[in-house]
Amino acid sequence: MKYLNVAVFSNIENILTYKSDAQETTFVGKRVIVPLGNKYVTGIVIEEIIEEKITIQKSKIKDIKEIIDDETVLGDDLIKLGLWVTDYYVSAPGIVFSTMLAPLSKAKTKTKIVLNTSIVEIQNLSEKEKTIIDFLKKCRKQSANLKDIEKKTGIKDITKITKQLKEKNIINIENITKVKDIKEETVDVYKGEALVKDIVLNDEQNAALQKIQSAIEADKFKVFLLMGITGSGKTEIYIKAAEHTVNKGKKVIVLVPEIFLTPQILERFKGVFKERIAVYHSGLGDKQRLSEWLRIKNNQVDVVIGTRSAVFAPFENVGLIVVDEEFDTSYKQENDPRYNAREVAVMRMFMSRGVAVLGSATPSVESYYNTQINKYELLQLKNRVNNKPLPEIVVVDLKYEKDVSKNFIFSNELVKQINWAMDENDQAILFINRRGFSSYIFCFNCGYVEKCVNCDIPLVYHKDITKMKCHYCGFEKEPVMICPKCGKQIFFKGTGTQKVEDVIKKFFPDKNILRVDIDSMQDKKSYFEVYNKIKNKKIDILVGTQMIAKGFDFPEMNFAGIINIDTVLNLPDFRSEERVFQLITQVAGRIGRGDKPGIVVVQTYRPECMAVKYASTYNIEEFYKNQIELRKQFKYPPFSIILQIISQDKNQQNSFEKIKKVKSIIDNIINKNNYKISILGPSPAPLFRLRNKYRYSIILKCNNSDEIKKIGRAVKKQRRGNDILVIVSPVNTL
Repeated sequence: MKYLNVAVFSNIENILTYKSDAQETTFVGKRVIVPLGNKYVTGIVIEEIIEEKITIQKSKIKDIKEIIDDETVLGDDLIKLGLWVTDYYVSAPGIVFSTMLAPLSKAKTKTKIVLNTSIVEIQNLSEKEKTIIDFLKKCRKQSANLKDIEKKTGIKDITKITKQLKEKNIINIENITKVKDIKEETVDVYKGEALVKDIVLNDEQNAALQKIQSAIEADKFKVFLLMGITGSGKTEIYIKAAEHTVNKGKKVIVLVPEIFLTPQILERFKGVFKERIAVYHSGLGDKQRLSEWLRIKNNQVDVVIGTRSAVFAPFENVGLIVVDEEFDTSYKQENDPRYNAREVAVMRMFMSRGVAVLGSATPSVESYYNTQINKYELLQLKNRVNNKPLPEIVVVDLKYEKDVSKNFIFSNELVKQINWAMDENDQAILFINRRGFSSYIFCFNCGYVEKCVNCDIPLVYHKDITKMKCHYCGFEKEPVMICPKCGKQIFFKGTGTQKVEDVIKKFFPDKNILRVDIDSMQDKKSYFEVYNKIKNKKIDILVGTQMIAKGFDFPEMNFAGIINIDTVLNLPDFRSEERVFQLITQVAGRIGRGDKPGIVVVQTYRPECMAVKYASTYNIEEFYKNQIELRKQFKYPPFSIILQIISQDKNQQNSFEKIKKVKSIIDNIINKNNYKISILGPSPAPLFRLRNKYRYSIILKCNNSDEIKKIGRAVKKQRRGNDILVIVSPVNTL
C-alpha cells in the first residue's frame, strides 16, 4: 500500500492524501481519478509519503479509483514550481496544476483492457469475470475499451471487476490518450516562411551577449535586465543566447506579451532553429495546443515561443527563459491562479539554476530597481542598430485644438503628419486605448449616461454591429436615441478604435486602412494574416489598441499618432504614469526603423505631466529616478508587496458586510503578530459594480511576503467561495 498526496482539480485549498495498492514504479506526476465527497474528480499526484508521516487516521484515507497516465505528465521541477505558485499567489493547488496541464483536459483518455494470452488455465472466477474474459476472446486482438465492455456486457461495477482481473494477472489495463488529426490542425501555425539572415552584432550587442553566454556556461542562476532602446537589436541577442543554450543541450522558452507578436518573432527564430520550435498561446485551437504540448513533452523541440502560459512548458531541462517586453500587464493572469509569468519565469530559472533575460526599452519600475540593488544585472543598449535616430515626439495640447473638427479627434499637427507620411508612401499607426466607436452615450440636457445593467460602467457603442456593449461582462443592447430620463436627444461621445477608423477613412478614402483590436482579431489565423499584410505593404494606416504598440518591426512605418494618452493617464492607479511613459516610448519605438527617422504625435490635455515630458525627450533615467522616489515615499512596489482583497455581491450591503468581516480577520492577525502593515480601506473599488456585483476593496502594503501569504490564506479559509478575491501583487487596483 502506498500513500499519495494529490492536488485535486478544484478550488480546495488543501492537498489531500489517498492510497493505492497498484503496482506502479512511480505515481508522482501522474493524473489520477479520486473520490471527493459524493463524486469523482481528477487530480495529480505530487508526492509519495511514507506511512510514518501520515497525520490523519488511515481508516479515513480513500483509495484512488484510477490512474489515468502510464507515464508522468509533470516532472519534479514543474511540480516544485507549481507548489511555489500555489504558495506565493495564495492559490488552490488543484487550480494551479490544472492550469499547468490545461491542454491535456482536451485530450480524450481511453482505458483499454487487454487479455493476457499467456495464461493457460483460469480458475475460480466469478460470473462477471468470466463474462469479461469471454467478451475479450471474441474481440480483435483480444482487447477492447473499458466503456465498450461495460456497454456490451451490462456489468455496472466494471472498474472493480477489471481491477480484480488485473490483480490475478489475467488482463492488462492501458490508459491511452487519443488525439485525432493533430497534424492537419497544426499546419497553419507554421505557414510563415523562416526569415534567414546572418546576425551580425555591434559592440553593444556583443558585450551584452557575452555576459549572458558566460552565465549560461556557469550553470548558475542569473537574471539580466536587457534594457535597450527600441530598435537596438534585443531580438538578435535573444536568438544568439538561445542558440548558445541549445548547443549546450538545454531548452529555451521565449515569452511575448501579445499573440500579435508571435508571427514576427517566430519568423526570426525559425530562421535559426527550423522545425525545432513550438508555438504555445491561447489563440491556438484545443488540438493545436495539445499537439504543441506533446511535441514539447516528447523532446521534439528546443525552443518554445508563446504568451503567458508558455512559462509552464513541459521541458525537463530549461536553461534560458526570455521575457520580452517584461513590463507588460498581460503577463499577469486575471483569474485564479493569479500568477505573473515574469515572476514565475525568474523562479523557474532559480530552481533550475538557469538564466532569465528580461527585455524591454521600458522595463517595470520594479525590475529597474532590482538592478539598482544588484538583484538583477543591467545590460544596456543605448543605440539603435546602425545608429538610426529615434523619431521626434511632438506633444499637442488639446486644450488649444477644440476648433479642429466636430469630432475632436485629430489635431492640425496630426493630420499634417499623416498627409506627409502618405505623400512619402510610408505606413502610419494611429493608437487609441479604447475599442468600439463611442466610449459613452451622454445626454447634454440632464447628464444621463447609458450604463451596463450589470456593471457601473458606461456602455460603448460599436458601429459595426450597431449595438451598445459592455467590455467587462459582454452585455449588449440596441442603441438609444432619446434620453430615457428627460426625453431629449442623446449623443454618442468619446472615441474608440472604430471611430478613429471611420474618421480616418473619410480623410483618406483611397488608402488601405486596417483596425486591429480584440473585436477584429477573433479568428486565430488573423494574427498571421495581419502581420503579412503589414509586412507586404498592403496596409497604409493601422488603427489599434495596445496590441499594436509593442514589439513588432516594420521598416516602412514612419508615423505614429497617439489620439488621447489621457485615457491611460487618468486611471485611478499608482502605475498610471509608468504606463503612460511606457506606452509613448513603445509606440515611438515602432517608428523610423528603416531609412527615415519618423515622427510621433502625442495628443493630450495634460502636456505638463511628468510621464509625458520624460517620454517625449527620451529621458529614461530621470523618469525612473522620479518614480522610485515617489514609490518609496508612498510605500508602493518595489518598496512593498501589495495584497488586494475584494468583496463582491449582488447586494451592496452584503458586499460591505463581507469586507468588514475580512477587515476584522486582518486586524486580528496583525494585532496578534504585531505585523507592520499599511492598510487602505475598506472602500468602494474604482470599478464599484462589475458583472452585477458590488465591489469593496482593501489594499495591504507590506515588506514581508510570508505575512502577506498568512493573511491571504486566513481570509480565504474564513471566506470560501467566489465572493472574496485575494490578489497578490496586482498589476492594477481597479
